[in-house]
Amino acid sequence: MKVLIFTASAGNGHNSTAKRIREKILKHDSKAEIKIVDTYESYASRIKAWTMSKGYCFACNHLLPAYNYFFKKAEKDSESNKKRRINKKIKSLPSGMLNEIYDFQPDLIISTYIFNTVALAEIKRNHHIPAKIMCMTLDYGISPYWEKGAEVLDYMFLTDDYMIETFLKKGYKKEQLISSGIPVGEQFSHTLDRKEASKAVGLDPDMFTVVIMKASFFPVSNQKIINELKKVEKTLQVVIINGNNKKVTNDFAKRLKGANLHHKVINLGFTNQVVEYFSVADLVIGKAGGLSTTETINSGVPSIILDKLPQQEIYNKNYLVDNGCALSTTKNEIAKNLNYLLNNPDEYNRLKANTLKLRKIDTLNMIYDIIKTVPKADYSGLKKNKDVI
Repeated sequence: MKVLIFTASAGNGHNSTAKRIREKILKHDSKAEIKIVDTYESYASRIKAWTMSKGYCFACNHLLPAYNYFFKKAEKDSESNKKRRINKKIKSLPSGMLNEIYDFQPDLIISTYIFNTVALAEIKRNHHIPAKIMCMTLDYGISPYWEKGAEVLDYMFLTDDYMIETFLKKGYKKEQLISSGIPVGEQFSHTLDRKEASKAVGLDPDMFTVVIMKASFFPVSNQKIINELKKVEKTLQVVIINGNNKKVTNDFAKRLKGANLHHKVINLGFTNQVVEYFSVADLVIGKAGGLSTTETINSGVPSIILDKLPQQEIYNKNYLVDNGCALSTTKNEIAKNLNYLLNNPDEYNRLKANTLKLRKIDTLNMIYDIIKTVPKADYSGLKKNKDVI
């Protein structure tokens, strides 16, 4: 089997999903040929590629109200405005993608990014694509432009059942839609024994444990986190996961020395033991990226989610709060919400039970069950065409 995966570096989720799917396929079929292509890095201008990989984080860090304004505006756009925006977004992609398809000749094309799917639709209007095509939602809200995939996708994997009606209204057919959940690493679906996980990462299994996940453009400063922790009455075990930002990790370490916190605090940079920490965690505090919240849910851990977020993460947060497995907080009310849950075990247990109900632990299996049925594509008689559109 030959699989071509088109992804993009707009945040980390699209690339991460591409890698998870590749790992799943190769686990079952070591002879499969799989190629992952970042379309904007490969086919777009340098400015467009930078905007996609760096501009998104810049906007969320420094221009969040403007980013959310234009996101909401796109949801209400007229068809003519949508078409104009789409043309700007996918300029130069279709030509490069079609040449890639005809060169590699995949049996299956997977898109992990909406505008790659839109570009595939543009290609398919003018050219024959023998391969089956699939895509998936990576958030708990429904972003603009998904209707553009109805004409090109053979399989559309959705986050949850509630999306089906909306996608039908967008022009999809029932046979295209599969309610699977968001594909995250399978290790998050099988958490470890708490005592063994605690031993592996040097934690106390008997302490209430809070993991603070400081993903990209985390909206709370190190000093603010420390100030909020000072207000928490009960002694906690707190794990701070800063990621690859060494500067932030070192800054937190310096501030921690003079903080005189009564909690046990573990300050980490990047770690490949998130599963172990989640297996010990009683609560996760963080943002609301589609994949990160799914990792938390599949680990069975309730969340406190910050409110200063890009629009798609606001939808994710609202979904979790509405389903009773998370609380929303401002940066000034982190301690208030922590104290509330610590002093109200029934409320905490309600969040925990609802989180377990929301788990979808077979997503990658569902996706692979479709992938393995895809027939070999026939490219005989097709000619490579550099002038696509």
